[in-house]
Amino acid sequence: MEDTLIKEISRLNKNEKIKLVEALWDSIASDPEDVAVPEHHKSILEERLKTLDEDTANGKPWDQIRTEYL
Repeated sequence: MEDTLIKEISRLNKNEKIKLVEALWDSIASDPEDVAVPEHHKSILEERLKTLDEDTANGKPWDQIRTEYL
């Protein structure tokens, strides 16, 4: 990345930096198929889904979690 760009970013206040990060994320997320999911992320997800299928007694529905914690 160019030093001038880094310098310009460092001059932004916190709110402007947050807006910049949001804009960057939106631009990345607009084409999710262009973002590769690492294999180790996929294996962790598969492991957690398997655990969920095998142990339904310890889970809670999303609506219940949202009510309790949000």
